[in-house]
Amino acid sequence: MAEFGKISEAEFQTFSREQALGNFLQTTAMGHLRQDRGWQSEYVALKKDGAILAAALLSSTKIRFGRYYEINGGPLLDFHDATLLAEFFQAVKSYVKQQGGLYLTIVPNFVYQKRDDMGTPIAPAETKAFQQLQQLGFKHHGFTVGNHNETPRWMFVKDLAGMDEQALWASYSKSAQYSIKKTKEFGITLRQLTYEELPLFKEITEHTSERRAFQDKDLAYYQSLFQEFGDQARFMVAEIDFDTYIANLETKKQALAERLADIDADLAKNPNSRKRRNQKREFEDERQTFVKRIAEAKELRTGPGPVVLAGSLFILQPQEVVYLFSGSYDQYKKFYAPYLLQDDIMRTAVAAGIPKYNFYGVSGEFDGHDGVLKFKQSFSGYTEEMIGTFDLIVQPLKYQIYQTLRGLVDKVRG
Repeated sequence: MAEFGKISEAEFQTFSREQALGNFLQTTAMGHLRQDRGWQSEYVALKKDGAILAAALLSSTKIRFGRYYEINGGPLLDFHDATLLAEFFQAVKSYVKQQGGLYLTIVPNFVYQKRDDMGTPIAPAETKAFQQLQQLGFKHHGFTVGNHNETPRWMFVKDLAGMDEQALWASYSKSAQYSIKKTKEFGITLRQLTYEELPLFKEITEHTSERRAFQDKDLAYYQSLFQEFGDQARFMVAEIDFDTYIANLETKKQALAERLADIDADLAKNPNSRKRRNQKREFEDERQTFVKRIAEAKELRTGPGPVVLAGSLFILQPQEVVYLFSGSYDQYKKFYAPYLLQDDIMRTAVAAGIPKYNFYGVSGEFDGHDGVLKFKQSFSGYTEEMIGTFDLIVQPLKYQIYQTLRGLVDKVRG
């Protein structure tokens, strides 16, 4: 007979790292982060003969008439095992009710349907698991598209299992390869931020959120995440030193000028040489490009030293690397910095033997208007339509009163 109850942080962390569905949302680091943000975190499990069969980070917060509970990114169990699924959630429902919970929301890390990079299904939908959750009393929020949820319902991912750096590079589109090569020509460098430098990351994400109209996290969130996840969190920035960049452009421009001088000397002796005239035209066009780029760089240069172009936050887990947050400055988009950040972290994942790279959220709309999706598609991958968000009403009467009062308050606030 299986028994349900709380488990230690150490037990949960070991179990989470070994599970196929394990992810950063179901870790003790996330449990601590949620506590830092005012939530209560506890770890619950279904055990048989001392072995954990299913487990979850169960978070809760106080609301009117009781508590609200949440399992984000979980639970960690085999969703194809109908008996285990039923036994675990019946136990969770009973526990939540005992603790005064009104309702429970779950956002499982479970793929409803695998699709290609353009959204076309390439595997059957997981209808049995979906139907069983409904039979257990869960109400689905719907098969939504768009960027509505903090935990995305649509994700773009890439398999890295068995890849080396050469295979990784070959898997990118020509446009991604071109962009990465250009970043190296520009002399862009990457580095990991320290805790004290997190305001730099916040400035990037704030700038991007204002431009793209999404809600950014506050600095305290990034600071807490840095502290709780430790080495598993990589706050990375791409930088350029405009003085060095301009000096390199000047050197290349001078080399062209010398070649043009040689061509002019040849043309003085042989003015009818079609080959030399064509070369002169090409080199003059190239020289003008350098003149233009030098002028643009001087306008962008704000002072000595490196300038931050873009930043990204990656979370490394045994199962996958997640590209969680990012931002870039619009005035530097011609430098392709986000491409170098992606290439670098995927090389890190390949070297560490991590089998999957998760570009994280996309809108689920494949009509060509999702610029974020286009960027991610350039690295090649496929789409995972997640099963979505569900609510389980634990105390129906109190829940109904709570929702009615909540609706009235929202109406008054306008």
